[in-house]
Amino acid sequence: TVALLAVVRAGAAYLPIELDYPAERIAYMLDDAAPAAVISTVEARKGLPGGAEDLAARLIVLDGPGADEEPVTRPGALPGPLPDSPAYLIYTSGSTGRPKGVLVPHRGIVNRLLWMQDAYRLGPDDRVLQKTPSGFDVSVWEFFWPLLTGAAQVAARPGGHRDAGYLARLIQDEHITTAHFVPSMLEVFLAEPEAARCTGLRRVLCSGEALPSGLRTRFRSVLPAGLHNLYGPTEASVDVTAWDCATGSEAAVVPIGRPIWNTRTYVLDTALAPAPIGTAGELYLGGVQLAHGYRGRAGLTAERFVADPYGPPGSRLYRTGDLARVTREGVIEFLGRTDDQVKIRGQRVEPGEIEHALTQHARVGSAIVTVHTAGAAGPVLAAYVTPARPGDLPEPVELRDHLAGMLPAHMVPAHYTVIDAVPVTPNGKVDRKALPAPRLLERQPGRAPREGAEAELCSIFAELLGHDTVGVDDNFFELGGHSLLATKLISRVRDRLGAEMSVVSIFEAPTAAALAVRLAAADAAGPLSRLLPLSAGGTGAPLFCVHPLGGLSWPYAQLAEHLPPEVGLYGLQAAGLAEDEPLPDSVEEMAADYVERVRAVQPEGPYRLLGWSLGGRIAHAMAQHLEAAGQRVELLALLDAYPRDATEAVEPFSEQDFLAGVLVAIGMEASELDGPVEFDRVAAAMRSSGKEIAGLSVGQLRRLQRVMANSVRAAAGSATGRCRAGAVMFAATVDPAGEPDAWLHHVEGELEVHHVAVAHNDLMGPQPLAEIGAVLSKKLAESPREAGA
Repeated sequence: TVALLAVVRAGAAYLPIELDYPAERIAYMLDDAAPAAVISTVEARKGLPGGAEDLAARLIVLDGPGADEEPVTRPGALPGPLPDSPAYLIYTSGSTGRPKGVLVPHRGIVNRLLWMQDAYRLGPDDRVLQKTPSGFDVSVWEFFWPLLTGAAQVAARPGGHRDAGYLARLIQDEHITTAHFVPSMLEVFLAEPEAARCTGLRRVLCSGEALPSGLRTRFRSVLPAGLHNLYGPTEASVDVTAWDCATGSEAAVVPIGRPIWNTRTYVLDTALAPAPIGTAGELYLGGVQLAHGYRGRAGLTAERFVADPYGPPGSRLYRTGDLARVTREGVIEFLGRTDDQVKIRGQRVEPGEIEHALTQHARVGSAIVTVHTAGAAGPVLAAYVTPARPGDLPEPVELRDHLAGMLPAHMVPAHYTVIDAVPVTPNGKVDRKALPAPRLLERQPGRAPREGAEAELCSIFAELLGHDTVGVDDNFFELGGHSLLATKLISRVRDRLGAEMSVVSIFEAPTAAALAVRLAAADAAGPLSRLLPLSAGGTGAPLFCVHPLGGLSWPYAQLAEHLPPEVGLYGLQAAGLAEDEPLPDSVEEMAADYVERVRAVQPEGPYRLLGWSLGGRIAHAMAQHLEAAGQRVELLALLDAYPRDATEAVEPFSEQDFLAGVLVAIGMEASELDGPVEFDRVAAAMRSSGKEIAGLSVGQLRRLQRVMANSVRAAAGSATGRCRAGAVMFAATVDPAGEPDAWLHHVEGELEVHHVAVAHNDLMGPQPLAEIGAVLSKKLAESPREAGA
């Protein structure tokens, strides 16, 4: 946002580049736009073609060497923008096979923003969610409206706009009052259970697609916020009409409303005469919000921006290509498109651009792209191609891979059908009605899914895609999946498997088999994953290790060296480390959550649990949950953990306690710091320590502090119950924290105690882990059954 503000304040225009676009598309945009400078970061420049080594423009790397030392050569001499100066350049899909750059002036977007403020009255206590990728024009008001009004802007994480569960938590945690949704994403969001808790929302703005009346009704049943339906193309400064959905709320069609300030709307017939009231015609737009046109495309600009026969001399109209009608009340209703352009999940797509890309494949003669409604999957793109040479049929997977390297993900069709010839009508036009039903990519019979995550994922795939069954090696996207369905997949995986993942994970691992591995490996959250694989293991039931007070299970990784190779090792880590999210209120709540995650990996017992310090108490509570579910716990290992009476007094966990713990973790004394024990100073010492936690960012360190303080509170209010299993206790003998025999009142089975001659904080050292591993290996050898046996 700061960079965008600096650009427009300097009197320049900005071009947003989405780094997840294919390199070829990014290169085309940069070549076509010919920018004077490219502003990037060290990390982001890696996503530019060739690492930005061959850019014709000046490259400004904001966090590069010496960037903050570069002098301001003309302080106070910024020219500033003029009303008709370009403000931004955004590329949209083009029917000729090339994306087209829309150049929007300051006059237009400022009118749009000032109208928006008058209509919705944003105040200093408002908080606006910025989640739309910068390559789409809704992002413009998300960036600049808060700056104009003194409201706060809260930016979602990259890719977060696709994750309904994450958005619901973010809206709650950050007290968001204003947000935008494309209707199809709003539908996914409202299906997320957490959405109903977003009661701080005051206004939700919808645009990008037609808003179904049923979705409007659903919104009113879930949220108390105002719902507003907006309409407008990129060529007219984002939005030109608006409708408050509280008005005429029972109408069968949700209107797009009336024109906003300084804009004109006309519904005209083919002779540019006004269509009668209630009769369909093409929607034309006029007024100050019109773009200058398409950069470098004078012919296309003249075709789409025409003289306004009803306005002052020299005024223009933009032909939207949208069908609309005006009601007797003067309200506009959107009816669809007059041409081949389509909207896929709120994003404008020109089939011609995809067809052009398909014909660039050496084995394709001609191509047609249509929209196919695929049952549960909703509207998706379907491609039809003829072979360049008779009998040389291109493979659908080959075509998909070809397009994926040229086009954004939302423009890559789900279905590919090879036809002998393009059907035509008697007058020689393409006869789309004569095209056969789209062909799914070939599904090869494969192995049956294994119980657990694979089987559950196959079931979820089938539900979302509308298939009776889905094989473990079937590709989600090749069966008709798309990014919007992927967001629903994320929500169902969270609900049924208790696992978190990103849309990126699904694109990278699109089969149930691959995704099950990805979930187990927790790539979506990395080393802060809630369930972290520490060693692969083999056929044996895994050992699940529960984090101590700090919430991290990293210390257990070295234990794998001392265990049989067939035993997999998983670490359970606290909520709230990878992202800001609600934290559990008790040890019992932690245990219930962790049991769900454990059973997603191992649906049936017998189970093996281990915990150090607070982790031992949580593991003991997990044993109780598992036994209540009819499962058996064959190993409960407690590493210097002791039961607790909830009546015992516990001191609050302060920041100084946390910082002292960090110093212990990095092996440093407070006296070694260059000054008082303060957060920033300790964080700097941590980063230079070379210890495992040195890679944590300041934000992650703050979350770690929050997690530890919460763990102290949760543990303080939780008494230790009793389980049927026995326990193996490893007691530190240096400055012991309690008596091992205290567990006799909390286990019905045998309590086996082993003494380790170290202090509590040193139990994860090499020698103690070797001793602990030897004992555990012997215990595991006594019960080598596979999980579920």
